[in-house]
Amino acid sequence: MAQQSFPQFVNPLPGYRFIVSVNNILMGFQKISGIRRQVETESYQEGGANIWMHVFPKFCGGEQLLRLEKGIYAGQINPLCLTGQKIPGALNVMVTDSQGRPLKNYLFMELIVKAWEIGEMSADQNGVLIDRFEVSYEYFQIVG
Repeated sequence: MAQQSFPQFVNPLPGYRFIVSVNNILMGFQKISGIRRQVETESYQEGGANIWMHVFPKFCGGEQLLRLEKGIYAGQINPLCLTGQKIPGALNVMVTDSQGRPLKNYLFMELIVKAWEIGEMSADQNGVLIDRFEVSYEYFQIVG
């Protein structure tokens, strides 16, 4: 009788363990969003062909924004507070495993700080005051 083998279970990447650095300066963030790639398409229906449409890719669609959130801290000013400024170098988001070993790196280039906002201040709640940043990037690459 043949022995049945099952595929090995592989844990998904733990998205809650990540390190952010800007030009090799470590920065802690609690939330990052906006990591995506997209392309606009154009549909064209050929004359006399009513059963399908041709779909063509267009240029890369629109501005790409990275949104980062972290608790406010006392100390040096964060370089991401300088709205309108171009940040030289790269912003690196490194996803790690439970032992801190790197699994994936996302490198964002040609950065411009688009917005900085302080979260809501409420005397009714005892929460952490949050800094929110929006950074425009031209392109990113996935390493690892």
